[in-house]
Amino acid sequence: MIDMIVSARERLILHYLVDEANQEVTIKELAEQIDVSERTIHRDLKNIEPLLATFQLHLVKRAGIGIKIVGNEENFQQLRIAIQKQDYKEYTPDERMMVALCTLLDHHEPIKLLALANDLGVTTATISHDLDKLEPFVKEYGLTLIRKRGYGIELIGKEEAKRSAISSLITDQFDVPDFLKMVRESIERKSTNKIDSISERLLGLVQKEKLIIIENLINQINSRLPYPLADSSYVGLVVHLALAIERIGRGENITIKNEYLVQLKDSREFHFAQEIAQMLENTFQIDIPEEEIGYITMHLRGAKHRFEGKVDIQDENVEIAYLVQRLIEQVEEMTGDRLKDDASLSQGLLAHLQPAIFRIKQGMKITNPLLAEIKRDYQELFDVVAKAVEVTFPFDHVPNEEIGYLVLHFGAALHKRKGRTNLKALIICSSGIGTSKMLATQIKNQFPDIAELRNISAFELKDIDIETYDIILSTIPIEELSTDYLLVSPILTAHELEKIKDYIHKKGLTIANYSVNNDHQEKADMTLTYEEYKTFTRQSNRLIELLDTMEAFGIDQSFTIEKILKHVSKKLVANRLIDDGKKLVNALLKREHIGGLAIPQTKLALFHTRSDTVIRPSFHIIDLEKPMMLKAMDNEQSSVTRILVLLAPEQADSSQLELMSFISASIIESQASINIFESAAKNSLIQYISQKYFTNFVKNLRSE
Repeated sequence: MIDMIVSARERLILHYLVDEANQEVTIKELAEQIDVSERTIHRDLKNIEPLLATFQLHLVKRAGIGIKIVGNEENFQQLRIAIQKQDYKEYTPDERMMVALCTLLDHHEPIKLLALANDLGVTTATISHDLDKLEPFVKEYGLTLIRKRGYGIELIGKEEAKRSAISSLITDQFDVPDFLKMVRESIERKSTNKIDSISERLLGLVQKEKLIIIENLINQINSRLPYPLADSSYVGLVVHLALAIERIGRGENITIKNEYLVQLKDSREFHFAQEIAQMLENTFQIDIPEEEIGYITMHLRGAKHRFEGKVDIQDENVEIAYLVQRLIEQVEEMTGDRLKDDASLSQGLLAHLQPAIFRIKQGMKITNPLLAEIKRDYQELFDVVAKAVEVTFPFDHVPNEEIGYLVLHFGAALHKRKGRTNLKALIICSSGIGTSKMLATQIKNQFPDIAELRNISAFELKDIDIETYDIILSTIPIEELSTDYLLVSPILTAHELEKIKDYIHKKGLTIANYSVNNDHQEKADMTLTYEEYKTFTRQSNRLIELLDTMEAFGIDQSFTIEKILKHVSKKLVANRLIDDGKKLVNALLKREHIGGLAIPQTKLALFHTRSDTVIRPSFHIIDLEKPMMLKAMDNEQSSVTRILVLLAPEQADSSQLELMSFISASIIESQASINIFESAAKNSLIQYISQKYFTNFVKNLRSE
């Protein structure tokens, strides 16, 4: 690794030129970005040119067009690493704010302005100006900056807000796959690469040795979670726990409202959180309060990454499916593009919104490193989705970071085009499913030779045989990858598309275009291979078993909801569908207490649960002679004439859950389906569900 020492301003110029390496940048544009004169830029470029030569890169200047750095990607990556890990002569204003914030977050007591200025090597007037710009930033985390003459500077706020700020700073500063590696280097000093002082300040907020121990503990439990943690969630949990251990030891505990803690205790994540807490207590010889276990549970619930099509009916999936439907309708209306029939979009949004809605409800911060790029390249779509979210979601405020991820889902759907192909491609991403899906869609759209596209995170690389893939693309640099790959942006530019074409050609592969006769394609879409037919038969037999046990109850008395459920549960016990009627009623009422179960703008309510009293999955309808007012999913009161009951065993397998999820999603798929579920007789409803299942099965096969 080449050591380099440059000024803060030269570093900013290099950052900008490297980020814009695909196009020329004018001197005027650079001057405006750095906020200096064009003459100063010319002078700094003279110092930068010999530095670039040491990396076998050079600066190309074209009169009237601009300048750009030219060289191969490997040398560009070496320069990026060197910039990040260089020795600092001075801080930029943004870096000074970062250091000041780290210092304030790490102190209980006020800090004198002069002491902070001396630490940063600037005047008190300069640091005071930096703090002016810092105030709105800390407010986003619910923190307040106190500045009093003779008292000093202090950051005050709830402990959970401080931890959230620290976690966000760390995850914003470091590339997720490199983070733990960098921590190990910092501890062991086996690498000659220096870690810059900004990174050292951030890492100083957690004890690095503890962080690695905690990572090993989480690695043990990660494989047993009912869902895998994505890269950013994995690292975020490790950082959160390291912070918790350190700050608990300093007596800085968090608080959670008791009624919410009671709800968290009923979740499956709480049991995993207890196990994690026990491991931490044994390892570090400390007592972890129950509130901290609740906060670990919140982190797990907020970070869970669902597999498409395997959504758990125990959570608020029907409520979220309702939001998904309304969100798609709003975006469709504003864009004029048909989106309702895109099953991949619906499933992707459902999987993403489960943890997202939880985060929004709890006021949990989320980072989106692609937000600036998304707003720049998809500003019109961003505005549309933001407006649709405002109309659809029952929240006063949804952060732009969350909207940015939703834009990726809609962007992928709007850019999607089918093709027939014969190459295998692996896409490595560190971001969420929306980012990787958008990249995959663009690749599929541009290169129809690609028959198989697989998206994985960097953490999954160890389990993949990369030799089986023709093309490997990554949005992040991966030093340990043994074969050649191409580094690309999550949102492809025209220049990068050309790079991918060159990459494919250099590998001796060909790019072909196929035109498919639409009539022929329609016929082919309704045919099944023998293996597909066997899969369909296995699942349809499960559906038949479920529909054969379906009961239709008519309630002609003015019962309360509790009496209605008791009446129904007695029949379900008699039919050996459940063991304990009282236990089932309690589970359903508890679920209703957590959130409304009436479906807004319909005459339906969906009571659903998973419980160990359920022997086998079942679906039933309850028709009310008189309308009943029930709390709806949007927290309003709704008039209900039919109650749907969806039940699954506590330990239901994935194929059972898939069927249950299919039924719950079908209810609100369209106005026509709502009408059928509202009023169709039992036999007509069974016919509708079975026909729809076959159609969806074939459609999903053809869209893969």
